[in-house]
Amino acid sequence: MTAHLPEGAQVECDDSPAHALATDHGRFYSDPGEPGRLLVSVTNVLNQLAIDALAPAAAKVTAEWFAEHLPDALRAAADPGELAAFVRQAKAAYREQWEKRRELGSRVHRHARAVNLGAPIAPDSEAEPFVDSYRRWLADFGVDIERDVIAAECTMLHRDAGYAGTSDLWVRLRFDGPTSPLVPRYRPRSLPPDPLPTPSGLWLVDIKTSLKHPASTVWEDYPLQLAALRNAPVALVCPPQCRYGTAADYHEPDHEIPTPPFNGVAILNLRTTAYGFIPLPADEAAFAAFRRLQPVTDYVHHLDRRPFKPIQPPRLKEAS
Repeated sequence: MTAHLPEGAQVECDDSPAHALATDHGRFYSDPGEPGRLLVSVTNVLNQLAIDALAPAAAKVTAEWFAEHLPDALRAAADPGELAAFVRQAKAAYREQWEKRRELGSRVHRHARAVNLGAPIAPDSEAEPFVDSYRRWLADFGVDIERDVIAAECTMLHRDAGYAGTSDLWVRLRFDGPTSPLVPRYRPRSLPPDPLPTPSGLWLVDIKTSLKHPASTVWEDYPLQLAALRNAPVALVCPPQCRYGTAADYHEPDHEIPTPPFNGVAILNLRTTAYGFIPLPADEAAFAAFRRLQPVTDYVHHLDRRPFKPIQPPRLKEAS
């Protein structure tokens, strides 16, 4: 399955991960193994999900923006032209706020990757609290970067299914037993606080950042995202012996390897003062749900709605 951009789609420049292309139809990935071929991104597919929290979140940001600009609102109310401009600004406020948060998340990911690689990176006062939480997680879970981090931010491809994505971390983790208890303050009130499966071995971990939501947050698309990455058969990654300079020869960063089996998958919620490591069931059911979204994505991307406009009524009376 090969993804084709709709006619007229534009490729934009941004701070996308390796091999990723930002277009006006969302993110796609170029496949270095098949030049010219594009694979739809995992997040692009998941954008077809209508997450229940998005509309209330947008309304909240808009209301906060309106409260901050109340004097401007009162002045604009007296002038229809000025009011229309003010309403446009208010409607755009949540998108601007979300873009700032997305950009901060990208910076946090870059700093976490620098930690994993032992690479220098310019100081960032906004990202640093999240990175401090990441360092605490590494220490609390006994992660030795050179021993345990197998890959940091690598492209994963499923050529047959026609998609690709970026994984944040492959890491070896060791646990006290086959399950782990929940953090007491995050135990659900309406369900028994059963421990979650935590087999020791190689884990696929995706980093999530937020300034608003607690470290216990899990959205509906998370298991689907991790299932898609877990089932991608190919990874483009520089192996550890190359990354830390111990290889006898040099490997390109997009060195192609088979994706290893993962013992577990999880999200790592990073917050400014805390973290939450949450194992998730990225199983066959989650992968099947993701795959069923792909045709929806392709249809929506190629649907041209421009010709569909109101029609004139029939002239039946004239004919009679």
